Amino acid sequence: MTTRHGVLMAMYGCGVFLTGDSGTGKSELALRLIRRGHALVADDAPAFECHANRWIGRASDALHGRLQLRGIGVINVPSLLGPAAIQASTPVDLLIELTRTPETDARPLSGSRPRSFEFLGTTLPGWSIPVDAAPASPELIETAVLAAGLHRKAAETTGAATWN
Repeated sequence: MTTRHGVLMAMYGCGVFLTGDSGTGKSELALRLIRRGHALVADDAPAFECHANRWIGRASDALHGRLQLRGIGVINVPSLLGPAAIQASTPVDLLIELTRTPETDARPLSGSRPRSFEFLGTTLPGWSIPVDAAPASPELIETAVLAAGLHRKAAETTGAATWN
């Protein structure tokens, strides 16, 4: 069992690990994703364990169902948003790195393909998403999950249309 700094979400039947420096808006983004129908697995320091060559993440007993929000403190997610707002565990399928990028940096509007990230000795698809004055939007994260090639799994789970 090992821990990593970040937030683990269950989205469209996929495990999405949001990572990045402190203050990049991971927990606030998680709250916004929860309010859009996705589930929190773990905030701050998810615990990961390898089963059948896949990393499964979950919250520690002390942090299960809790989300720490800057300016508010620790909230009990199921008490405020209902029991469907949390999930006990999920395999990690995608890594999204929130990066601080100065506003003067050029960002091509043509976009980029998912890249590979090393995660606990395995390779995961993922995206680096720049954040500066404003946090990443939940719609952007949802789109990244779909565009990363996990959309077929998402479509099977939700009945959503797939992209080609």
